[in-house]
Amino acid sequence: MSYKVRTFSTAEGTEHENTTTEGSIARHLFGAGELLPGKIYGFECGVVVNDNNSTDTLTLALRFGTSATVTSNTAIATSGAVDVADADVGLVKGTLHVQSATRIVFHVQIADPDAIGTITLDNHGPVLFTSAAETAYYLDVTADWSVAHADNEVAAMSWAVWEIA
Repeated sequence: MSYKVRTFSTAEGTEHENTTTEGSIARHLFGAGELLPGKIYGFECGVVVNDNNSTDTLTLALRFGTSATVTSNTAIATSGAVDVADADVGLVKGTLHVQSATRIVFHVQIADPDAIGTITLDNHGPVLFTSAAETAYYLDVTADWSVAHADNEVAAMSWAVWEIA
């Protein structure tokens, strides 16, 4: 078995802040014709709360679909809405199995964002996604704040997508 890295971030990503609109903090675009039957992809995103205002909550999600607008795509898995604090962390990881030209199965684990050493991964899946052959798809880890505030800041601390061959 071998691995081929498709996406790898070398630094912390752009912060998602001061908004109640769900937005992407990590993205991978699968090009048209890339998701072929028999392929398996892994992904992992470490999340960090750089700053938090008071008792505002944060929700993480994994979305997949054809739109560059993340909220138009399917929510494959979603964390709980957690009252986070500065330096809290989260994790979104999993695999997608391309079983046929029209069938993808996701296995996803998401940890509610919380203090280091206290988070637990929750299993979401298997989740069936009906796909279309020869179509491009976006894989996004998203964040959503309960309150828009300049001190609500979260980012992808790490992000990688790899093909398992």
